[in-house]
Amino acid sequence: MMACILLTTSGYGQSRQTKSFVLSRIASTPVRNDFAIVAAKIRTGTDTAHAYKQLDTLLSRAYGDMFWMYGCAGLYYATADVLRPEYKAKIRWAWKHHTPYRGDTENHFLMYYGSLLLMSQEWPDLPDTEWFMGKSSKEIYNESKEYLYHWIDETVRNGMTEWSSPRYGYYYITPLVLLAEYTKDTRLKHRFEMMLEYILADYASDYLNGCYCGAHSRVGDDAAIDPRAAEITSYGEYFFEDSVKHLLPDVAFAAMTSFECPTIIRDIAKDRSQPYEQYSFKRGRQMIRYLDKWSNWAVYSNSGSEDYSHDSTIRAGALLDSTLHAPVYKYEYMTKDYCLGSMQGGIVQPIQQQSWSLVFNSDKPHNIITGLHPYVSAEELGMFFPEYPSWQLERIERVKRGYSSEDKWYGGSPYERIYQDKNVLVALYDLPDSVKYHHVDLFLPWNEHQVDSTKPVNTSAEYIPDWRVFKYDSIRVGVYPLAEFHEIKDPNGMRLRMSARHCGYVIYCESARSVSARDFIAKLVGCDLQEKTDRIYSKGDNGRTIDVSLSPTRDGSWLFKSMFLKSKKGSGILTMRYKGEKRVLDFRE
Repeated sequence: MMACILLTTSGYGQSRQTKSFVLSRIASTPVRNDFAIVAAKIRTGTDTAHAYKQLDTLLSRAYGDMFWMYGCAGLYYATADVLRPEYKAKIRWAWKHHTPYRGDTENHFLMYYGSLLLMSQEWPDLPDTEWFMGKSSKEIYNESKEYLYHWIDETVRNGMTEWSSPRYGYYYITPLVLLAEYTKDTRLKHRFEMMLEYILADYASDYLNGCYCGAHSRVGDDAAIDPRAAEITSYGEYFFEDSVKHLLPDVAFAAMTSFECPTIIRDIAKDRSQPYEQYSFKRGRQMIRYLDKWSNWAVYSNSGSEDYSHDSTIRAGALLDSTLHAPVYKYEYMTKDYCLGSMQGGIVQPIQQQSWSLVFNSDKPHNIITGLHPYVSAEELGMFFPEYPSWQLERIERVKRGYSSEDKWYGGSPYERIYQDKNVLVALYDLPDSVKYHHVDLFLPWNEHQVDSTKPVNTSAEYIPDWRVFKYDSIRVGVYPLAEFHEIKDPNGMRLRMSARHCGYVIYCESARSVSARDFIAKLVGCDLQEKTDRIYSKGDNGRTIDVSLSPTRDGSWLFKSMFLKSKKGSGILTMRYKGEKRVLDFRE
């Protein structure tokens, strides 16, 4: 059985006017090396002479990759009825003679096999001599179909590995848009339509006024401290807002299809009238080396609720499943004024992981607070990449600029532990002397108004530093460093840096509408913050303000659990609810 079940009447999120507006805007963009722009120009008849000249350049490349593949396949199908016959022949020639790089990540494989499925579908009877990899159309189609079935089934049953990515989510949505529109096999087409809805629903539940909130597997340089700078923002605005300001070219492919986001998903993205908690389970990137380096790495089947908090392996992303993927326990507390979200810490994705964020509802840029230990290591790279680790570390800046910087704003650390309960987050770091950078940074944006730097909470408390209190548009935030710190000016805000061996911070936030500055400060000053072996709490009010467990029970039995989304691990079913509406994506066969 495989079905999309809609139990109440529902409409769809995109208007024809928005599709037309998006397409015309992208078509008016100066032509450049981008299949989506060229396709938009050809589709609308805009500046076609320059468009075809650019297409010649795109098709003449002797080497490409999966990004070239999905763009080429998208152009071919989106303009099939108006594309000049000689260019159809040139595209066919390119897929015979070029050898695109497949890549090595989840989004790469989706683009690669999705493109191959569409192109082998277009030329179904060609022999192996007519394709760059030396396989016949039927072999290519069947192999691509098998992988895509496997990827979807594994994802909806066990969780994504490139989860909640503000950067690469863009490169999941575009290939799925193309597959959902142009796949001819009706059963397979429906599966792609459901998977596209699945990705959008996941995004919608972490969406706040244009921002992708919470922890992220892979975040780009700018988006780490400016959420709306992310690539996926274009699709968030297109599908959820019906108005696109942050417009990127691939949205043209979506605008040229019949797919429209179900209203229930759009409502989930937009309605923040009631605060809610969301628990979700994801998987880290597959690990290939050094599994014994991080304090007795072990292989577990994380199918139920287990307490892993005191197992030191969790700090490196251990407790792997049978396919060597670390479990990822995501949690968000979403309100109309802010979203505080996190995962448990450690390293589950190399280079671009963002372990937690506090995004506040503001139209200003840099509406985020986040923090990290800037971990840099050949072993981190060798854990996830096949190249020789020291070679990879020497050359990493060529492809991932900023990875080796002590001032970077993204990346996981094996020495990081994160705990959260609704509007309170605790991050703890134990930094050995051998680590390259011996400090922890906290990012605070400039557009804040510091309310007060309070006196020490209590001379008998374990930690003496003051609460720092700020107001950012919609929220008040208390920051309590757990070690001595100093401030460093950052181009986009302030860097609060701690260099002690044992350090960290407590973040406490509330809506600015619900509490005055005086009351907020009084509450924090009266906390008498204490740390025990199993909790950090506000002794002064018996834990009413702050009471965060340092030995939480992490539930791996749900892929999604919130007021909007529910999916039991292994079920292959996602249920969406909004008020009286219910939509069920059932991937079982």
